[in-house]
Parts: sequence; structure tokens; C-alpha cells
Amino acid sequence: MAAASRPPTVYEPTVTGLPALRPYLAALRDRRRLMWHLARTDLKAEHYDTAIGQLWVVLDPLLTAAVYFLFRSVVKPPGSAANRSLILSHLVWGVFFFTYTNKAIMSGARSILGGRQLILNASFPRAALPIVSILKSVLDFLPTLLVYFVFHAILGQPFGLALLMLPVLILLQTVFNMGFGMLLAPLMVFYRDTGGFLPYVTRLWLYLTPVLYSIAEIPSSLKAVLRFNPLYPLFGALEQTFTGSFPSSGYVLGFAAWAFGFFFLGAITFLARERDFAVRL
Repeated sequence: MAAASRPPTVYEPTVTGLPALRPYLAALRDRRRLMWHLARTDLKAEHYDTAIGQLWVVLDPLLTAAVYFLFRSVVKPPGSAANRSLILSHLVWGVFFFTYTNKAIMSGARSILGGRQLILNASFPRAALPIVSILKSVLDFLPTLLVYFVFHAILGQPFGLALLMLPVLILLQTVFNMGFGMLLAPLMVFYRDTGGFLPYVTRLWLYLTPVLYSIAEIPSSLKAVLRFNPLYPLFGALEQTFTGSFPSSGYVLGFAAWAFGFFFLGAITFLARERDFAVRL
């Protein structure tokens, strides 16, 4: 008996309106293996097929953290060995976590343009492409997290129950990255010049986020402004977690609001415009 064939999915240009969510989500679920293999294949094509390429995934943010530490040491000497270890630890995890968001957002923003040939020649839910980008970013991020814990131990930073909150924070960060990437992807399709501005925006975002400095070092007059940065509560929670304290509910709930807010905004924007992608490409 021949297996029942899957009915074709037709994507028609539209001005407004969302696709029926239940069949759309079912179609995404049916293609989960495809998305997984696309993510692994893309990573292998980029750098996982060589030892140096795999090592560079970790070395790149690690060397960046080292440069920032040297810069900080010149501007403001760290003082005692304990303070130096704390600053170095903060810079390493800060750069690793910010790089995760930066890569995920940039990859998600370019996912539709990068999948142009696939979109024009195959029928599938377009949200699969930013999901593939997020999977790639997660697979890149996990090795850096393992390397950080080696530094965490070498630098004498505390291990405690507070680290059990880390998976929750990473999950919220992934939701945030997914939403932001899906929000930017249609913008890249309709306004191609957006890609030229994104690197400058993310670099400015780095300086406005507690990556190169701790929250305690921020002047009180600036804290009220920096709280409008969506990554501020995440890095506040991470700072508390890596120094042995459970993150405050204000930081966790604040970032959860940002994460799910951007996720729903990004998802709605993406789904409302995805039927126009093929026409614009």
C-alpha cells in the first residue's frame, strides 16, 4: 500500500493576515529533522570540517575577551589578584554570552536572504530558516560555555546552587534571540541596506550592555537609562549567578518580559510577511 503523500503547501502573496497556526506548526514539526540536518550541514560547511575551524569557535570570543581585559587594565588597573580574577571571569562569560546573541540575531536576520534558492524552489514554512539559524548559534555557543567553566574553576570563582538557574537564563536568551532574529529577517528582505547598519548597531549595543564592566561600576545616573536595554536584566542575572548568588526575581522576570515580548512581536511580523518573501527575493 503506497504511503499517503503530503498535500502541497501553497504560499500566496498577501498584504495582511497570518497563516492558520495549527497546520503551520504541524508543518514545522514535520520538518524538524530537516532543520536539524540543515543546521549541522551549514556548520560543517562554515568551520566544523577542520580542526582549526572548530577551535576558532572558542578562540574568537576568547581572544576578544583577552583584548578587552588588556584595555581595562590600562584604563583602570584591576588591583588585587582576586579582583583581577573576577574581572577576567566577567569579561570571558560576558563576551561569550553577548557573542551568542550577536551571532544568533545576525544569522537570523540574514536567514531569508541566505535561503533564497530554497525558498524559490521548495514549499515549506519559512520560519524553518530562522530556526535553523538559532540551532546553529546554539551549537556554536555550547562549546564556549564548557570552556568558560574551565576558566571559572581556574580563576577560583564559586560553584554553587545558583548555577542551576543558568539553563533557565540560557533558554530565555534563546527565546529572545529567536524573536529578534525573526523580527529583523523581513526587514532585511524589504530593506537590504539594513544589513550594512547591523554590525554598527550591535557594536554600540555591546558598549551599552554590562559586558566590559559590572553593574556595580555603572553610575547611578546611567542605570535608569541602561535599564531600557533588553539585555541589561539578563547580564544582571548572569552576574549574580556566576558570583554565587541566585539571580533576583526582578532581573529574571524583567528579561522574561523582554524575551517573550520580542518573540511574539518577531513571530507575528515574520508570519504576516513571509508570503511576500518569494516576490521580494
